[in-house]
Amino acid sequence: MTLTLIEQLMRWIAGAAGLAVLAIILASLGRGLRQPAGRRVGRTAWLRSPAFYMIISLLYFGFCALIWRPIGFRLDQPARIAFLAAGAAIFSSGLGLILWGRLTLGHYYFGSTTQGAQLFERHRLITSGPFSRVRHPMYLGYLLAGLGGILLFQNWTMVFFSLQFPALMRRARQEERVLAAEFGEEWQNYCQRVPAWLPRLCKHRLHPGLAALLETGLLFLPAIPAYLLFWPRASGNLAQAGEILSYVYFALGALLIGRRWSIDRLGINRRGIWLGLICGFFLVLARSLVILGVVPAFAPPSLTISDLVTQIAFYFGLVGLVEELLFRGLVYRALEDWLGARWAIWGSSLAFGLWHVFGQGLAVGAATFFYGLIFALMRRRAGGIIGLIIAHGWMDLATVLIISPQSLQSLTTNRPEIAHPMWVFIGMLLLVQVPVYLWKIHPLWADFPSQSAPRG
Repeated sequence: MTLTLIEQLMRWIAGAAGLAVLAIILASLGRGLRQPAGRRVGRTAWLRSPAFYMIISLLYFGFCALIWRPIGFRLDQPARIAFLAAGAAIFSSGLGLILWGRLTLGHYYFGSTTQGAQLFERHRLITSGPFSRVRHPMYLGYLLAGLGGILLFQNWTMVFFSLQFPALMRRARQEERVLAAEFGEEWQNYCQRVPAWLPRLCKHRLHPGLAALLETGLLFLPAIPAYLLFWPRASGNLAQAGEILSYVYFALGALLIGRRWSIDRLGINRRGIWLGLICGFFLVLARSLVILGVVPAFAPPSLTISDLVTQIAFYFGLVGLVEELLFRGLVYRALEDWLGARWAIWGSSLAFGLWHVFGQGLAVGAATFFYGLIFALMRRRAGGIIGLIIAHGWMDLATVLIISPQSLQSLTTNRPEIAHPMWVFIGMLLLVQVPVYLWKIHPLWADFPSQSAPRG
């Protein structure tokens, strides 16, 4: 039996299983419409309307059918087998989790929206089955089915499924609101025992910082097959789409894992913005002088207005935002709460360097480890990451405006020659002065919030 035939057979089986689970869910919604409504929160009038479900289903599945188009992975035979096996395992696990959750809920299952949720009369809090491990197993199963479906079916519909997870998280918050209002202390005790999304790795409660680091490690597991199978074969629009999806994935993962802390403690606040902007200015200036002092002389790339807007959105809205949220937001906070500030500075910088080693090589990894130390010191002194996001995006964008990607790749792979030694000297001197200022000078005249921030 050829590999193509096996792929088609497994996709047909997986598709049939997915339709069967979908039919069970829709039938359950129909049965829920006949039950008397109980407590509600938010806008729930539509939830009692059969026409609402019919219209939404037609629009939703019509759109899914419209975008059922292949992504266009270029895979050799070993990669096809790996995608098929991993996709089938993850997709079936997701469907199994959805079905298990639905059967455990029994006649207490009903729909919700991002705007509201409702219970039934004499509703009971279900804490058995998959709900003894996580509070939202069906939504977690939906995400797994979408991610596995990308590997198995390799089409844009599965990508669309996966990107709906933020909406499912919002629906989950509406459901938790109504459950908290209905069950009060019983619900609060349940939330203390059972995590919302990821099951605990052991029975003993881990330190929140250690638990967050372990979950972040799990977040990086899909990067292994991506580096081995996807990126070596991706180019053009496919590579760009993969890069954007990767950043979206890590942003959602960082926010999900970081929910154990407040947004303020993750660094998303207005503290230290000016410190980030000032340090960012000198970093951009120093880095630009070093690049311009190296030969051969590189002409800047020719960019249209549209290209420039795209680059600004990419480097500020994705690269700067996501990398700072992940490393100086989540990883820094987890290490500082668990082991203290020194571990937070060095550990987050090492993780930042490794992030670039696997994608761009040892030389870039070493350079970004140094930049990571500067950013971590800025995070320590400022108490927030908004200024770091701007500085990070500014640095990367300035590099793109000075030097073309092909020339930058040449710099990282070939030994550079120095055309303007004085420029390089001044640039390196400025570059070193920034961490010296943050480490030795800034604390002498400024109180920085992170010193007084509570730990734990």
